[in-house]
Amino acid sequence: MASSAFIREKHLLTIGILLLDHRYAALPRPGRVLQLMVTNLRNRPLTSTNIDSMKQSILSLYHSLITGSKDFPLIPFRGFFRSCEMATPFTRVEQEQGENTRPSPLTEGPAGMMVPPAGSSSAPPSLLFPVHPEQMELGALQVDHRSRIQRLEVGGRTVTRVISPVYDSDGSEKMNRWRVTDYGADGHIIMSVLCHFPKESRRCLVTQGKKRKRRNDPVKETSSSSSITLPPPSKRLRL
Repeated sequence: MASSAFIREKHLLTIGILLLDHRYAALPRPGRVLQLMVTNLRNRPLTSTNIDSMKQSILSLYHSLITGSKDFPLIPFRGFFRSCEMATPFTRVEQEQGENTRPSPLTEGPAGMMVPPAGSSSAPPSLLFPVHPEQMELGALQVDHRSRIQRLEVGGRTVTRVISPVYDSDGSEKMNRWRVTDYGADGHIIMSVLCHFPKESRRCLVTQGKKRKRRNDPVKETSSSSSITLPPPSKRLRL
């Protein structure tokens, strides 16, 4: 019997960094390549323009992951970008596809949150998002300080990008999860995706965590040594 789980469209995005803006040169990276997994939260397929536009936010999200900053600065870089479709429920057709009626509409969650459709294999029902309305209400979005609002040039037009954290069912913020939504000039949603970095791109996060733990751990005296020599403190990342 076929699974009843609703498979969502997923893309693995890769950037190769040849030259990074000098202001962020000290940002720890696992190498010259960074990857981001994006999961489509809409019921229409992502366009190539949608996918290409995420190139501008990969380093912004990575900066947040490593530093904990909620500013999401746009970080210029020189290099390459490619995408790979990992899964899709959509049948490719020649004509442009409009959005279908949602089989499982988003429902209201607590404290201005939204929960994804039940049965989604790629967006567990325990995840909660700040509300991103179908039609942009800029004032309401600006009041919600959990979200960051940016203006970007995408495909020759200006879009409004909203980046929000993702929360667990107990209200705690989930690390390495963001919702990114773009609104067009008419105020309607162009795309909305859930983002996270796969394991290989998170290696520096583990290293940074160990360094912070070493800095925060108190020095313990031992009977085998009357004096303890500490290593020089690691420099904190300043961007």
